Amino acid sequence: MGTPAFRPTAALGRLERDALSALPELAPFLVSPGRSQATRRPVPTGLPPLDALLGGGFPRSRLSEVVGPRTSGRTSVLLQTLARATAIGGLVALVDVTDSLDPASARALGVELSQLLWVRCGGRLLAGFRAADVIVRGGGFDVVAVDLGDLPPGTLARVSTAAVVRLQRGVEAAPTALLLTGPRRVAGSLASVAVALARDGLEWARGGPGLLAGFGAEARLVRSRERAPDAAVRVVWQLARPR
Repeated sequence: MGTPAFRPTAALGRLERDALSALPELAPFLVSPGRSQATRRPVPTGLPPLDALLGGGFPRSRLSEVVGPRTSGRTSVLLQTLARATAIGGLVALVDVTDSLDPASARALGVELSQLLWVRCGGRLLAGFRAADVIVRGGGFDVVAVDLGDLPPGTLARVSTAAVVRLQRGVEAAPTALLLTGPRRVAGSLASVAVALARDGLEWARGGPGLLAGFGAEARLVRSRERAPDAAVRVVWQLARPR
């Protein structure tokens, strides 16, 4: 059976009023949990230093956070995690609160777009959390990510504890890695894992002056229920060379 192609649906725009009422219209996009192996192995990021820090990747049936300022590498971590999951046939969902995903960039990093459910929320924070709740409880996804983009601190402060609790409880029953990404933490102690990213220098190519080869970031484990926090690794992203 071929993997269905996912496209945004008008029903998602109504999730801000009542997420549960949208379940019948979302049904064609959701798959039976039996489609995905009920494994508890972590979902790897595809970045060896970060996977080692996490003990193999982001845990399933748990909520994890990846935070950092703009250009810290958090979007790259998100997209490479989605790419790694789709590369082995997994289905992934991205709830894009600020509509910031560039599909071309995602494809360039290896995300198989036909295995991605992309939900655009137009900046509506509440709609994003309700959409994620419906998707997590629908089942069948290896990764469900909620990208908060670069929402200002005042907006992020309005994330209700009840919304995060509902997400955290919903994912406990699913073999899904649930990720929240944004400029600052919003889940607090409800997150099993939290990684903070910070820009950590540039990588220059050998053999010629001024030739940029990539950039680095420090990934620090600021919260973990199973591993010692405050450990850090350096992650490097290599820039693609023009042909």
